[in-house]
Order: sequence, then structure tokens, then C-alpha cells
Amino acid sequence: MSFDITILSKKIQAIKEAFENGNFADALVGALNTGNGLMQQRIFTQNKDTQGQSFGTYVGKKSKVGKLPKTSNRTQAKRNKAVEGQELTYYQRKRALRGRQTAKKDLELEGSLRRSIETVIENDKAAIINFSNDESAAIAHGQEQQITNIRNGRPGTTKGTGATKIFNLDTKEREEVTEQGIILINEILKPK
Repeated sequence: MSFDITILSKKIQAIKEAFENGNFADALVGALNTGNGLMQQRIFTQNKDTQGQSFGTYVGKKSKVGKLPKTSNRTQAKRNKAVEGQELTYYQRKRALRGRQTAKKDLELEGSLRRSIETVIENDKAAIINFSNDESAAIAHGQEQQITNIRNGRPGTTKGTGATKIFNLDTKEREEVTEQGIILINEILKPK
């Protein structure tokens, strides 16, 4: 069986043109956006780290929530009434008064951490998932460290070393990004 060199040269030419036109960066962003979405679903919906472990529950000293001041806002009045008399940590109380769940630890209070995760083109051959601001990056690292400390029986502070990986793609997410990238690159290379 003979090998047709013209097919290979056409594919090489198509790859060169795609790089020159920046199409691979678009494919990388498309593939990474898939991974970004899967990662955010794992973090903010399933509340799990890259190993599939739950973030656990809120820890800290609990105290009984006393009578809260009256408010004319009906929604807030309902929240206040639901919180009164419960044994909650400071942060659980803060969450409950904002209408957020308190049964298990999640990483979403207002949504700013989630919204700050973005897919960015580094250059025409690389794209990354990162945080759009330093504050969110620091919060994310602090949450990873806090969960690590709690799991290791230490106080739930954001200080220490050896953080649990949360804001990285897990194995399944990486595989999906690779698969999606191959599909998109094959589309780019498909003859017109």
C-alpha cells in the first residue's frame, strides 16, 4: 500500500493556516470552557473537590440566635423568623440571613467567586482557566486551605500548607477537555 504525500502536506498546510489565523486558540478556549463549566458544576452545585470528596459542614462555635430586630422587608422578616432560635455558627447565621442554605458547606454566598472564574487566551497556542481578580484567587486558596485544615483536625483557618485541590480540573474534566479539543481541532482541519 502506498502513502499519498499530498494528503499529509495538505493537513500540514491546514495546521499552519489555523495557527496563523488563531483558530487553535479558539478551539482551546472552546474546549476549556467545557472544562470550566464542568469544574464549576462540581464546585458550586455538587460541593466536591477534585477527588470527589464533599466540602463537609460549617464548623465553628455555635450559639443560639436570639430575637432579631423587626424589619419592614417581608422577605427578610421571614428569613429572620426562620433563623431565630437556631444553633448556628457566625457564618451560618450570616448565610441564613441572606437566604442561603446552611446544612452543608458550599462556596457560594453572593456568586462573585463563581463569576470571577474565566477562560483566557494566553497566546495563540495556549489558553488557561484562572480568576479575573486577586481577591477571588485569595478567597479560593483560603477555602482550599480551610477545608484541608478541617479534614486534618486542625482549626478551620485559611492559613497553612498542603491545600486540598478544588479550583483545578479533575481527571474526568481533563478528559472531557481533551476530547472536546480534539473534536474542535478536527473541525478546524476539516477540508472546506
